[in-house]
Amino acid sequence: MTAPPAPPTTPPPPPTPDPGADPLAQPPPVSSLTDVDADLQAVLEHGALAGACDRWRAGDDGARLLCGKWMFFYETFGTGGVPTVLAQFLVDHFPDDVGAGFAKLGMVADPSSAQHLPLGLAPTAKLGGSIDAVAFTCASCHFAQLPDGRYAVGAPNHAYEYGKQILELLLLPSLALGGATSAHDPAAVAVVQPLLDRINADANLKNALLAALLPLAGVAGGMPALTADDEHHYASWPAGAMDFLIAPLPVDDRVHTVSKIAALFSIATPDESADAQLGWTGGTRSVADFLHGFVLIGGGDVTAWADTALVPLRDYVLSLRAPANPTPPAADAVERGRRAFATDGCSSCHDGPRGMGPRLYDYAELGTDDAMAKWAQSGIPSGAGFTITGKLKSPRLVGTWTMSRFLHDGAVPSLESLFCLAPRPPSPNDTAMGSQGHDMTCTLSPADKQDLLAYLRAR
Repeated sequence: MTAPPAPPTTPPPPPTPDPGADPLAQPPPVSSLTDVDADLQAVLEHGALAGACDRWRAGDDGARLLCGKWMFFYETFGTGGVPTVLAQFLVDHFPDDVGAGFAKLGMVADPSSAQHLPLGLAPTAKLGGSIDAVAFTCASCHFAQLPDGRYAVGAPNHAYEYGKQILELLLLPSLALGGATSAHDPAAVAVVQPLLDRINADANLKNALLAALLPLAGVAGGMPALTADDEHHYASWPAGAMDFLIAPLPVDDRVHTVSKIAALFSIATPDESADAQLGWTGGTRSVADFLHGFVLIGGGDVTAWADTALVPLRDYVLSLRAPANPTPPAADAVERGRRAFATDGCSSCHDGPRGMGPRLYDYAELGTDDAMAKWAQSGIPSGAGFTITGKLKSPRLVGTWTMSRFLHDGAVPSLESLFCLAPRPPSPNDTAMGSQGHDMTCTLSPADKQDLLAYLRAR
């Protein structure tokens, strides 16, 4: 006789979230360094960062995290930069528009810089082999002043007007020395117009710019250039968001994508997850891989940065924790929000370390703009250290009280807007900055929304 067919099996139901657990609890601190403080000198360890990497390389493991912190602020890995004289010209001659250390564009002035340059711009490989240049470090995007005035390492700098800075560094000199505005994007010209008017009205200022640029004449790579299309993209980005695979950076994937600057708080360690899901597409498995990719994409010397050379910075980044909210919401609301996080379904997508998702998500699942699906699909050198996923990750949710950009493209300005307690901005014509999607919290009750906001802002 033939045995009767086995009854169909149904997959087991997903585990019920533990209502007593705190999925956003941070791991205990592993560092005694001062990473959050109102005193900038304290955050910079009162000068102790200098020489730390020499001590670590000489065998002093006690200097490892200090070395990593120095690298966070000052290591460019020899990546491509812009002429130092251009940054210096802007800082010296436009204090009301640029500010010391580009503070008016959201950066933080380096108190040790005699030239009043910012933390996050540091000397790098000379352009054309002869022209002094500065390039970005980790601190340009991941060091910020918090709403309460403290400085925090790892905080996403959502005040940073990167697009405006690039236009002032590269487009402004071209226009000021006689470039025809008709050859450039009108929106980009409008960004630099106030500074351009000042230069055109002041012969001494124009002569100072000319003197700064003369050494660059005829030097290959001495003066990076932008196309009108790229100028338009730079002009379109809000503060705290950017496309970092675009000319004049060394690697251009030839597709316009926009991503908000992310926090570096409490990244999943290898013990917690074999895949840290770094980058908005979640294709980078570890901090070390991310750093290798940064060097390669930035045009640095990858042969000079083996895994062992990156250990201090890797370990330092993994040591960062979200700063405590100095004015946390009421404890009873936080507790209700913690329970709602489990019962309202948030934990189904945010059930990994600190809210990191268990998998990557298709854009159709989230309803967000899908320009990022084409990110890095062309022009990327081999060995970049990440996988092209065409998907999005669920971000970690600690330190959200420090942030003013939400969704992967930064198009939503507040948690209230994300939860549909306040209107979302209209999506622009540029499909890379849509404010739609991730609307699953919009259908919750107003009380649950407020409790969830309290919970998030307490973590």
